[in-house]
Amino acid sequence: MTANFRLGVIGVGKMGGVIVKNVADNALPASQLWVTDIDMELVAQLRAEKSVNAAANIATLAQNTDAILCAVPPGAVPYVIPQVAEVLSPQHWLMSIAAGVSTATLEAYFETPPPVVRVMPNIAAAAGAAISVLTKGSRAADTHIEIATKFFNACGTTLVMEEHHLNAVTGLSGSGPAYVALFVEALADAGVHVGLPRQAAQTLATHTVLGTATMLAQTEEHPAVLKNRVTTPGGTTAAGLHALELGGLRATLTEAILAATERATELGSR
Repeated sequence: MTANFRLGVIGVGKMGGVIVKNVADNALPASQLWVTDIDMELVAQLRAEKSVNAAANIATLAQNTDAILCAVPPGAVPYVIPQVAEVLSPQHWLMSIAAGVSTATLEAYFETPPPVVRVMPNIAAAAGAAISVLTKGSRAADTHIEIATKFFNACGTTLVMEEHHLNAVTGLSGSGPAYVALFVEALADAGVHVGLPRQAAQTLATHTVLGTATMLAQTEEHPAVLKNRVTTPGGTTAAGLHALELGGLRATLTEAILAATERATELGSR
């Protein structure tokens, strides 16, 4: 299905660059990848590292590809997508990772809309451990989702969901790595507070989160099952969980995801 497929990527900054590296390593030969960016130094670095093809502009990118991944932030969409609309052929289709920007918004830039697949990945792609959620626009077919899934499986794991979930996905898994990093930092700081050396506390916190997440991913058990397995009556874990409940950990996380979801909606309405 992708034997001779040529993918173009617009925007190779933090997320776009990581996606290109993973795709080049795991999904497509570098000779079938074309990249461009307003910062051509980023393009040159990626070309030197992965031997992908560099395009001086969007028109050149379109001429040499079958589909385009728009890996730019939401604020750049009104600048970039009209340029894409000028050069896209009837055979092309489009992917976008712009948070909050709906497939309908993307389609509206085109006189005849192409198939559009919207994707919400996260920064864990840098470790090949992202969770990416895909949804298709009004003209996209299952084949487009299948091809896009192959590219984003190269970055980790994928789910296909209805588009009305995508802003909530952004609030949970798109922004979630920052919440988890804050949680790890807080665990490590607390470890230092009770007398652990700084580096040991960070290692313990990081691998505790990593190990727990790995177990949940492998078993697909409800988190409460694992929580209850660790918690003995009257024990240390029970005391710690009581303190977390008193501190409102659940409510605070809910508020964080709600705020991020609402912000994704605001970004998409601009």
